[in-house]
Amino acid sequence: MAWRRRIAASAAVCALAALAGCSSPVPGVDGKLADDWASLPAAQVFTPSAEVCHEKAYEQTGRATAYRPVDCATEHYGETVYVGTLTGAAAELATAPEADDAVLAGAFAECDERSTAFVGRQWRDGRLTLDLTLPSAAAWQGGARWYRCELNELTTVTDKADWVRRTGSLRGSLPTPLLLTCFAESGKNGSVDTMPETDCAKSHNAEYVGTFTAAANRKYPASETDWDYFHDNCRKAMATFIGVSVSATSKYGVISWPYSKATWAGGDRGVRCYLWLETKKMTGSAKGTAGKGIPS
Repeated sequence: MAWRRRIAASAAVCALAALAGCSSPVPGVDGKLADDWASLPAAQVFTPSAEVCHEKAYEQTGRATAYRPVDCATEHYGETVYVGTLTGAAAELATAPEADDAVLAGAFAECDERSTAFVGRQWRDGRLTLDLTLPSAAAWQGGARWYRCELNELTTVTDKADWVRRTGSLRGSLPTPLLLTCFAESGKNGSVDTMPETDCAKSHNAEYVGTFTAAANRKYPASETDWDYFHDNCRKAMATFIGVSVSATSKYGVISWPYSKATWAGGDRGVRCYLWLETKKMTGSAKGTAGKGIPS
Protein backbone atom coordinates (compact mmCIF):
# COMPACT_ATOMS: atom_id res chain seq x y z
CA MET A 1 0.00 0.00 0.00
CA ALA A 2 3.00 2.26 0.28
CA TRP A 3 3.05 2.98 -3.44
CA ARG A 4 -0.54 4.22 -3.28
CA ARG A 5 0.39 6.72 -0.56
CA ARG A 6 3.30 7.94 -2.70
CA ILE A 7 1.01 8.39 -5.73
CA ALA A 8 -1.49 10.34 -3.61
CA ALA A 9 1.29 12.53 -2.23
CA SER A 10 2.59 13.22 -5.73
CA ALA A 11 -0.89 14.23 -6.86
CA ALA A 12 -1.16 16.65 -3.97
CA VAL A 13 2.20 18.22 -4.81
CA CYS A 14 1.10 18.73 -8.42
CA ALA A 15 -2.14 20.35 -7.31
CA LEU A 16 -0.26 22.76 -5.05
CA ALA A 17 2.20 23.51 -7.80
CA ALA A 18 -0.65 24.40 -10.15
CA LEU A 19 -2.13 26.74 -7.54
CA ALA A 20 1.27 28.32 -7.01
CA GLY A 21 1.63 29.09 -10.66
CA CYS A 22 3.66 26.15 -11.89
CA SER A 23 1.27 25.68 -14.80
CA SER A 24 0.96 28.18 -17.67
CA PRO A 25 -1.44 31.07 -16.82
CA VAL A 26 -4.54 31.88 -18.82
CA PRO A 27 -3.72 34.42 -21.57
CA GLY A 28 -3.90 37.95 -20.17
CA VAL A 29 -3.45 36.81 -16.54
CA ASP A 30 -0.07 37.00 -14.82
CA GLY A 31 -0.92 34.46 -12.16
CA LYS A 32 -0.30 36.94 -9.32
CA LEU A 33 -3.37 37.27 -7.16
CA ALA A 34 -2.60 40.27 -4.91
CA ASP A 35 -0.66 42.85 -6.90
CA ASP A 36 -3.62 44.39 -8.77
CA TRP A 37 -5.84 45.16 -5.75
CA ALA A 38 -6.12 48.86 -4.90
CA SER A 39 -5.36 49.89 -1.32
CA LEU A 40 -8.38 50.61 0.85
CA PRO A 41 -9.03 54.34 1.27
CA ALA A 42 -8.28 55.97 4.61
CA ALA A 43 -11.26 56.28 6.95
CA GLN A 44 -13.00 59.63 6.54
CA VAL A 45 -14.44 61.66 9.44
CA PHE A 46 -17.79 63.23 8.63
CA THR A 47 -17.75 67.03 8.49
CA PRO A 48 -21.04 68.98 8.27
CA SER A 49 -21.75 71.65 5.69
CA ALA A 50 -21.99 75.40 6.19
CA GLU A 51 -24.81 77.67 5.03
CA VAL A 52 -27.54 75.17 5.86
CA CYS A 53 -30.39 75.30 8.36
CA HIS A 54 -31.59 72.77 10.92
CA GLU A 55 -35.13 71.66 11.54
CA LYS A 56 -34.79 70.15 14.99
CA ALA A 57 -34.29 71.92 18.30
CA TYR A 58 -31.94 69.15 19.48
CA GLU A 59 -29.09 71.30 18.20
CA GLN A 60 -29.66 73.48 21.28
CA THR A 61 -27.79 70.85 23.30
CA GLY A 62 -24.55 71.96 21.66
CA ARG A 63 -23.93 68.40 20.41
CA ALA A 64 -24.75 67.28 16.88
CA THR A 65 -26.28 63.88 17.69
CA ALA A 66 -28.00 63.79 14.29
CA TYR A 67 -27.66 65.68 11.05
CA ARG A 68 -30.80 66.64 9.14
CA PRO A 69 -30.17 69.94 7.33
CA VAL A 70 -33.11 71.58 5.59
CA ASP A 71 -33.62 74.34 3.05
CA CYS A 72 -33.54 77.65 4.93
CA ALA A 73 -36.74 78.66 3.12
CA THR A 74 -38.57 76.11 5.27
CA GLU A 75 -39.17 76.39 9.03
CA HIS A 76 -36.02 75.79 11.03
CA TYR A 77 -34.07 76.71 14.13
CA GLY A 78 -30.35 77.47 13.77
CA GLU A 79 -28.51 78.42 10.58
CA THR A 80 -24.90 77.25 10.17
CA VAL A 81 -22.88 80.19 8.87
CA TYR A 82 -19.43 78.55 9.06
CA VAL A 83 -17.74 75.25 9.88
CA GLY A 84 -14.23 75.34 11.32
CA THR A 85 -11.71 72.89 12.76
CA LEU A 86 -10.53 72.92 16.37
CA THR A 87 -6.77 72.97 16.85
CA GLY A 88 -4.30 73.17 19.72
CA ALA A 89 -5.45 72.41 23.26
CA ALA A 90 -9.11 72.13 22.26
CA ALA A 91 -8.39 69.43 19.68
CA GLU A 92 -6.22 67.43 22.10
CA LEU A 93 -8.94 66.95 24.72
CA ALA A 94 -10.02 63.35 25.34
CA THR A 95 -13.68 64.40 25.34
CA ALA A 96 -15.42 67.25 23.55
CA PRO A 97 -15.41 70.49 25.57
CA GLU A 98 -18.59 72.14 26.76
CA ALA A 99 -19.74 75.33 25.03
CA ASP A 100 -18.72 77.45 28.04
CA ASP A 101 -15.16 76.07 28.15
CA ALA A 102 -12.52 78.81 27.78
CA VAL A 103 -10.59 76.52 25.44
CA LEU A 104 -13.21 77.40 22.78
CA ALA A 105 -12.52 81.14 22.91
CA GLY A 106 -10.58 81.06 19.64
CA ALA A 107 -13.36 79.17 17.88
CA PHE A 108 -15.96 81.61 19.18
CA ALA A 109 -13.91 84.58 17.98
CA GLU A 110 -13.81 83.01 14.51
CA CYS A 111 -17.56 82.41 14.61
CA ASP A 112 -18.14 85.98 15.78
CA GLU A 113 -16.25 87.44 12.83
CA ARG A 114 -17.76 85.04 10.31
CA SER A 115 -21.30 85.70 11.52
CA THR A 116 -20.94 89.47 11.20
CA ALA A 117 -19.64 89.00 7.66
CA PHE A 118 -22.46 86.56 6.89
CA VAL A 119 -25.28 88.95 7.80
CA GLY A 120 -23.48 92.04 6.51
CA ARG A 121 -23.46 93.96 9.80
CA GLN A 122 -22.83 93.39 13.50
CA TRP A 123 -25.00 90.33 14.18
CA ARG A 124 -25.77 91.56 17.72
CA ASP A 125 -27.80 94.37 16.14
CA GLY A 126 -30.46 91.70 15.78
CA ARG A 127 -32.42 89.56 18.21
CA LEU A 128 -29.94 86.73 17.70
CA THR A 129 -27.57 84.53 19.58
CA LEU A 130 -24.43 82.85 18.28
CA ASP A 131 -23.89 79.27 19.41
CA LEU A 132 -21.21 76.64 18.79
CA THR A 133 -22.27 73.09 17.95
CA LEU A 134 -19.65 70.37 18.47
CA PRO A 135 -19.45 66.68 17.47
CA SER A 136 -21.25 64.06 19.52
CA ALA A 137 -19.22 62.09 22.08
CA ALA A 138 -18.97 59.14 19.67
CA ALA A 139 -17.89 61.34 16.75
CA TRP A 140 -15.26 63.02 18.94
CA GLN A 141 -13.83 59.63 19.87
CA GLY A 142 -13.74 58.85 16.17
CA GLY A 143 -11.56 61.86 15.49
CA ALA A 144 -14.08 64.59 14.59
CA ARG A 145 -12.77 68.04 15.57
CA TRP A 146 -15.09 70.36 13.66
CA TYR A 147 -17.29 73.06 15.12
CA ARG A 148 -20.33 74.74 13.64
CA CYS A 149 -21.16 78.42 14.06
CA GLU A 150 -24.94 78.74 14.43
CA LEU A 151 -27.05 81.89 14.41
CA ASN A 152 -30.40 81.52 16.14
CA GLU A 153 -33.33 83.91 16.48
CA LEU A 154 -34.40 84.63 20.06
CA THR A 155 -37.65 85.52 21.78
CA THR A 156 -35.78 88.25 23.65
CA VAL A 157 -32.17 89.42 24.06
CA THR A 158 -31.96 88.61 27.77
CA ASP A 159 -30.37 85.50 29.23
CA LYS A 160 -33.89 84.10 29.74
CA ALA A 161 -34.44 83.88 25.99
CA ASP A 162 -35.54 80.86 24.01
CA TRP A 163 -35.04 79.96 20.37
CA VAL A 164 -37.59 80.90 17.69
CA ARG A 165 -38.55 78.71 14.75
CA ARG A 166 -38.13 80.87 11.66
CA THR A 167 -38.04 80.84 7.86
CA GLY A 168 -35.53 82.41 5.48
CA SER A 169 -31.76 82.73 5.51
CA LEU A 170 -29.91 85.48 7.38
CA ARG A 171 -27.28 85.70 4.63
CA GLY A 172 -26.65 89.26 3.45
CA SER A 173 -29.05 91.11 5.73
CA LEU A 174 -30.94 91.09 9.01
CA PRO A 175 -34.70 91.32 8.48
CA THR A 176 -36.14 94.54 9.92
CA PRO A 177 -38.33 92.69 12.47
CA LEU A 178 -35.16 91.20 13.94
CA LEU A 179 -33.34 94.51 14.45
CA LEU A 180 -33.14 95.79 18.01
CA THR A 181 -34.76 99.18 18.44
CA CYS A 182 -36.81 100.40 21.42
CA PHE A 183 -38.02 98.80 24.64
CA ALA A 184 -40.89 99.62 26.97
CA GLU A 185 -40.72 99.44 30.75
CA SER A 186 -37.11 98.27 30.76
CA GLY A 187 -35.68 98.19 34.24
CA LYS A 188 -39.11 98.17 35.86
CA ASN A 189 -38.90 97.47 39.59
CA GLY A 190 -35.13 97.75 39.37
CA SER A 191 -34.73 94.68 37.16
CA VAL A 192 -33.69 94.35 33.53
CA ASP A 193 -34.31 90.61 33.31
CA THR A 194 -36.93 91.36 30.67
CA MET A 195 -36.65 93.75 27.73
CA PRO A 196 -40.12 94.06 26.12
CA GLU A 197 -39.66 95.38 22.59
CA THR A 198 -41.87 98.12 21.18
CA ASP A 199 -42.12 100.40 18.18
CA CYS A 200 -39.99 103.52 18.76
CA ALA A 201 -43.01 105.63 17.76
CA LYS A 202 -44.69 104.43 20.96
CA SER A 203 -43.82 105.42 24.52
CA HIS A 204 -40.65 103.71 25.74
CA ASN A 205 -37.77 104.17 28.15
CA ALA A 206 -34.88 102.34 26.45
CA GLU A 207 -33.28 102.03 23.02
CA TYR A 208 -30.51 99.86 21.64
CA VAL A 209 -27.54 102.03 20.63
CA GLY A 210 -24.86 99.55 19.56
CA THR A 211 -22.28 97.02 20.70
CA PHE A 212 -18.70 97.08 21.89
CA THR A 213 -16.24 94.23 22.34
CA ALA A 214 -14.65 93.95 25.78
CA ALA A 215 -10.98 93.12 26.17
CA ALA A 216 -10.24 89.39 26.12
CA ASN A 217 -8.81 89.47 29.65
CA ARG A 218 -11.92 91.11 31.14
CA LYS A 219 -13.87 88.98 33.60
CA TYR A 220 -17.64 88.84 33.68
CA PRO A 221 -18.75 91.88 35.74
CA ALA A 222 -19.42 91.22 39.40
CA SER A 223 -18.57 94.48 41.19
CA GLU A 224 -19.48 98.12 40.63
CA THR A 225 -15.93 98.76 39.44
CA ASP A 226 -16.31 95.97 36.87
CA TRP A 227 -19.53 97.51 35.60
CA ASP A 228 -17.93 100.96 35.30
CA TYR A 229 -15.73 99.62 32.49
CA PHE A 230 -18.77 98.30 30.65
CA HIS A 231 -20.87 101.43 31.16
CA ASP A 232 -18.03 103.72 30.07
CA ASN A 233 -17.65 101.83 26.81
CA CYS A 234 -21.39 101.69 26.22
CA ARG A 235 -21.54 105.46 26.68
CA LYS A 236 -19.13 105.76 23.76
CA ALA A 237 -21.55 103.75 21.63
CA MET A 238 -24.42 105.88 22.91
CA ALA A 239 -22.61 109.13 22.06
CA THR A 240 -22.05 107.98 18.48
CA PHE A 241 -25.66 106.85 18.14
CA ILE A 242 -27.17 110.09 19.46
CA GLY A 243 -24.58 112.43 17.96
CA VAL A 244 -23.23 114.02 21.14
CA SER A 245 -20.02 113.96 23.14
CA VAL A 246 -19.38 111.10 25.53
CA SER A 247 -19.57 113.49 28.48
CA ALA A 248 -23.03 114.62 27.35
CA THR A 249 -24.38 111.10 27.83
CA SER A 250 -23.89 111.35 31.60
CA LYS A 251 -27.39 112.82 31.92
CA TYR A 252 -28.90 109.54 30.66
CA GLY A 253 -28.96 106.09 32.12
CA VAL A 254 -27.18 103.19 30.43
CA ILE A 255 -27.71 99.43 30.28
CA SER A 256 -24.66 97.32 29.45
CA TRP A 257 -25.55 93.74 28.62
CA PRO A 258 -23.04 90.94 28.15
CA TYR A 259 -25.25 88.04 27.11
CA SER A 260 -24.64 85.54 29.91
CA LYS A 261 -21.95 84.15 32.22
CA ALA A 262 -21.90 80.92 30.24
CA THR A 263 -21.30 82.58 26.86
CA TRP A 264 -18.74 84.90 28.44
CA ALA A 265 -16.82 81.91 29.78
CA GLY A 266 -16.80 80.46 26.27
CA GLY A 267 -15.19 83.56 24.77
CA ASP A 268 -18.11 85.87 23.92
CA ARG A 269 -16.87 89.40 24.67
CA GLY A 270 -19.61 91.28 22.84
CA VAL A 271 -21.67 93.69 24.97
CA ARG A 272 -24.99 95.18 23.84
CA CYS A 273 -25.58 98.79 24.91
CA TYR A 274 -28.83 100.66 25.59
CA LEU A 275 -29.87 104.23 26.30
CA TRP A 276 -31.98 103.97 29.44
CA LEU A 277 -34.31 106.68 30.72
CA GLU A 278 -35.24 104.84 33.90
CA THR A 279 -38.72 106.13 34.89
CA LYS A 280 -38.93 108.75 32.12
CA LYS A 281 -40.46 108.06 28.70
CA MET A 282 -40.02 109.33 25.17
CA THR A 283 -41.43 108.69 21.71
CA GLY A 284 -39.34 108.46 18.55
CA SER A 285 -35.77 107.24 18.16
CA ALA A 286 -32.83 109.01 19.79
CA LYS A 287 -30.62 108.20 16.80
CA GLY A 288 -28.97 111.31 15.35
CA THR A 289 -31.07 113.72 17.45
CA ALA A 290 -28.09 115.35 19.21
CA GLY A 291 -30.08 114.88 22.39
CA LYS A 292 -33.16 116.86 21.33
CA GLY A 293 -36.34 115.36 22.69
CA ILE A 294 -34.55 112.98 25.07
CA PRO A 295 -35.69 113.58 28.66
CA SER A 296 -32.85 113.81 31.14
